[in-house]
Amino acid sequence: WLKHPFTQGTPSTSDYRTTTALSSIAAMDTSLTSDISPMHAAQQPMDAHTSVVLVVIALGVWALEHRRRAGDADGASSALGGFASMLWRLLPELMALGAVATYAGVRLSQGGHNNHAAPILAEDKSLWEGINNEWPILTTADSLLALQAMLRCVLLASAARWGKEADSSPLSGESVLLLALAAVLRLCLLMASPSDVYHLDGPLGGSGHLVFEACLPACAVAVLCAALLSARNRLALAAPEANCLDILFSLSELIECLAAVAFLARTIRCAEGTTLGSFSSFAHLLLPVQQLMPVYFMLTAWGSAPLEEVEALVGAGRPFELLQLAGVVQVGLYLLAGGLHLSLGTPAKQLEFLAPRLLEVEV
Repeated sequence: WLKHPFTQGTPSTSDYRTTTALSSIAAMDTSLTSDISPMHAAQQPMDAHTSVVLVVIALGVWALEHRRRAGDADGASSALGGFASMLWRLLPELMALGAVATYAGVRLSQGGHNNHAAPILAEDKSLWEGINNEWPILTTADSLLALQAMLRCVLLASAARWGKEADSSPLSGESVLLLALAAVLRLCLLMASPSDVYHLDGPLGGSGHLVFEACLPACAVAVLCAALLSARNRLALAAPEANCLDILFSLSELIECLAAVAFLARTIRCAEGTTLGSFSSFAHLLLPVQQLMPVYFMLTAWGSAPLEEVEALVGAGRPFELLQLAGVVQVGLYLLAGGLHLSLGTPAKQLEFLAPRLLEVEV
């Protein structure tokens, strides 16, 4: 014991054990770090491989479900044939997706910032490098929003190509209206924001992103134009600091005029060969009368002649002329739609009274 090295002015046994434990922990940490680094480096390819596997599994499940519903021996071949036929009919959409992917890939490979419109400041270079390290493929998270705008353009072009089939799909009616409203608000936000606020950064940002955001459905373009007209032609009923209220009043009237245009277009598309149903006939009868009320108000409530501006109540532009003409136009459109509905529609038959009776003959 007296010859033990720990008793000759060396650290105690407890210190030795502590040092040994710390050395073991350090060695374990080094080994774990060396094991984790390759996993982190391979994380991006593994994510891509996982996505491909999930797509293949989804296609297999679809084929099996189609075969189960077919219920015959040729279910697998019919499923593959139907899938191939669907891909052939969607060939323009697939080519558009390929073009979008090619454009995005080229832009991402070129790098840059906001389409080279705004160089990166020297004090932001370290921050930008850190973002690029977190997003080695997309460069920045903003690229996800840019890709969303590109895919939206492909979807809208496909809906315009398919026409009636798109109208009978879930992507119609209220869903299209809400998507169009969101697109208009997004474009207005980008137009009203400075270049360093709400605009996308990265290779897919800048003016290229604005081009894709400007690809709106027809109804969204119409609403955007109505909003611009309302801002330039508004009344002055509210206080100057609350002129947005006057803009909203003009906008609501103009959007009602757009609704009359859409109603007429829908009547022309659906009237021929359709049955004159009770609700449809009631709507065509009531809408002109309903919209005649605000038209009469706009023409007579201001103490001036029709189409004459009241200067004391003008906030900007010529709001009285615009709103009065819009009201008269929408009443005329509703009357025209009602006439087309009555002339092109087929009266409903009272099958209960006109159907022949079936005679039972006893043998």
